[in-house]
Amino acid sequence: MNTLKASDPQQAGAVGAWSTGDIAWVLSILLIGLTARLLHIESQPFWLDEALTYQRIHLDLGGLIADSFSNRHMPSYFLMLQLFSQLDSANAWLRIPSALFGALSAGMVFVIARRIGGRSAAIVAGLLMALSPLQVQYGQEARSYTLVTLLITVALWGLVRLAQNPVRASLGIRHAGFDRCGWVSYVVGTIAALDVLGDAAPWLIAANISMLLIWRSLRGTQPPAQSTGFWHNWLLSLAVILACCVPFYGAILAASDGQMLQKFDWIPPLSWRNLQVAAKSAYLMRIAAVVRFSVLPTAVPLLGLLVAVLGGIGLFRMRGRLEGRVLLLGFAALPLLLLAISLVKSMVLPRYILWSAAPFFILAGIGATALPRRIVPAAVAALLLLCAVNLAPVYRTETKPRWDKAAATLAANVRPGDTVFTGDPNAPTMLAVLQPKDATPIGSTALVTPRFDVALARWKQGSRVWAVNGRSAMGQREELDAFKTRVAALGTPALEIPEGKEITILMFAAPRTGT
Repeated sequence: MNTLKASDPQQAGAVGAWSTGDIAWVLSILLIGLTARLLHIESQPFWLDEALTYQRIHLDLGGLIADSFSNRHMPSYFLMLQLFSQLDSANAWLRIPSALFGALSAGMVFVIARRIGGRSAAIVAGLLMALSPLQVQYGQEARSYTLVTLLITVALWGLVRLAQNPVRASLGIRHAGFDRCGWVSYVVGTIAALDVLGDAAPWLIAANISMLLIWRSLRGTQPPAQSTGFWHNWLLSLAVILACCVPFYGAILAASDGQMLQKFDWIPPLSWRNLQVAAKSAYLMRIAAVVRFSVLPTAVPLLGLLVAVLGGIGLFRMRGRLEGRVLLLGFAALPLLLLAISLVKSMVLPRYILWSAAPFFILAGIGATALPRRIVPAAVAALLLLCAVNLAPVYRTETKPRWDKAAATLAANVRPGDTVFTGDPNAPTMLAVLQPKDATPIGSTALVTPRFDVALARWKQGSRVWAVNGRSAMGQREELDAFKTRVAALGTPALEIPEGKEITILMFAAPRTGT
């Protein structure tokens, strides 16, 4: 197995003009990625984060911005989604942008891998990105994770260009040979990603370490003027990025009252098991349970091992090349930084490392170029089949609590004067957002409260009580038996209604006169 070098015929072709076959393949990757994300996009209900998105985009402009900053979010994505929601207010419609961004991310992964390793590498990397269960899952959510992933792949493409030709990257801005496309893609992609989601901040660290490596390579091989020119361009790019992003992060910091990390106390503590869950779902093609820190049984057990081996081979083949170091930093910087922070406050979540899968899949695609050329078509066909079979359970498995069913049951059965007690303090939000569109709002018929003392007092006054056990987001779940013990003062439930795997509704009849 030989290390890929810029002088290799395969690598020379990778940076050349695209052929009709390349165009056909990238369009196929886009179509596969979009189809995977649009398929049954409405089948899973909103969970808490999406419900909060729905509420936020229905605020006025000032309220949307203030609510975003106070919850450690940039308002940009929600402003975009607010405009998009004018076309249709259906919940599933709000997920369409994420599906588009996710498919485009797979296309960008193809483009980057094609530039570095050729068409075979691009096909494998693109398919992995298009059919990764976690990428598809977040491509079916009304959240900004796939948008930031797309923007970082744009920035990564620009950074790879700079690493491939540092001399052009070091020329003056007005020089005819200056790599405007590379610098603009890197700067604009980075600014946009940082101004969409704070999860992009580690990208800035990884990118600037990459810049340092590029500068050092110029110092060792080129006249001083070249390294000085690159240094100036690098500092200018950093200044522009910080000028466009720091004010917004300052607003988030001001809105958090200096309690930034404390607001992440719902994340499960750091453990070897949780690290495995994050790695398996983000990089090794496993399906994640959204509100439980776990992965679901896989349909293709060896697929994750295959991807890990390809990634390792790709890293080996890229050793000694600046592009390889850029990919390694792009992949490793985010999980390593979150791991370091987690020594103080747990921060490791699959969705927080979502964008780092892009450079990892590119490395896996490059690893696939070690295969003999004659078996590549069969290997690609087999990979497509394995990925499709592995992805299929996403569409038929309950990965989010069925608050839509719980809301429908309550909307159909509560009567004026009833009380709905929710064990999860965020459940009233879920019931309000997911209630049937044509039904009378539950909150206008019954009192919905997460306070048991209120529910008990109303029950004693003659109110029926609907006690809802279930969680809306990640965090500790109160088991049903413990919940029943907590509400035992209401007596024996007249009804027990399971709604999916996570939610159970108990109905307690009003006490008899004299109770």
